[in-house]
Amino acid sequence: AESIGAIAFFGEKYGDLVRVLEAGEHSLELCGGTHVDRLGFIGPIKIISEGSVGANMRRIEAVTGFGALEHIAEEERTLRRAADLLKVKPAEVAERIERLLADQRALRTQLEEAQARGAKDAAAELAAAAVDGVVVARRDGFTNDALRQLALTTRDSLGSGVVGLVGLTPDGAKVAIAVAVSKDLVAQGVEAGAIAADAARAVGGGTGKQPDVAVGGGPKSDAVDEAVARLEAAVGDVRADADR
Repeated sequence: AESIGAIAFFGEKYGDLVRVLEAGEHSLELCGGTHVDRLGFIGPIKIISEGSVGANMRRIEAVTGFGALEHIAEEERTLRRAADLLKVKPAEVAERIERLLADQRALRTQLEEAQARGAKDAAAELAAAAVDGVVVARRDGFTNDALRQLALTTRDSLGSGVVGLVGLTPDGAKVAIAVAVSKDLVAQGVEAGAIAADAARAVGGGTGKQPDVAVGGGPKSDAVDEAVARLEAAVGDVRADADR
């Protein structure tokens, strides 16, 4: 069959005896599948997937006969289950989900705005406690991104300085670390990644290596205080170098 130019698709398994299907001048392919004399023998057919299997080739997968009926019945059961959970009629499921998604987006926006306000207040508090332009503190309950934003906001409030924050993530399972360095100190060779590196090792993780901001952490939540101590030591080394 291959000797006459029939295509054998990659990944398909064929026996020693195969049929060759020819569709005019468009296609000549091997087929090791099941064939019937009449379409009526197949019964109902339900397409369950469609996708690409190569350049300019698409594959349609379907179930037939009793398999198609069972697939349709399972979809019906799933739809009715969703309708019961949403307390609507099956025909109203899509509309109800759209409303729920819209509500979710609105709530997420409100939460982000509240977090931003909280971060601004927290940054002002941290900046007020700075000593010689340096802040090192533990703040639990922040994700890596949120802790990064808090560090940046605090740094900007200082104008010139170094901010290092360490804390447990909201689920308490990991440690988040964020260090932010003002541009003038970066120009003097102070790098956020270098400051954060030892603290990250204490919690079994790592951080980014950008000079102005480094974010990272690790899974050793019981080492969070050790990470704070190492961050304080790293910042102390930076200050000592600056005084030389």
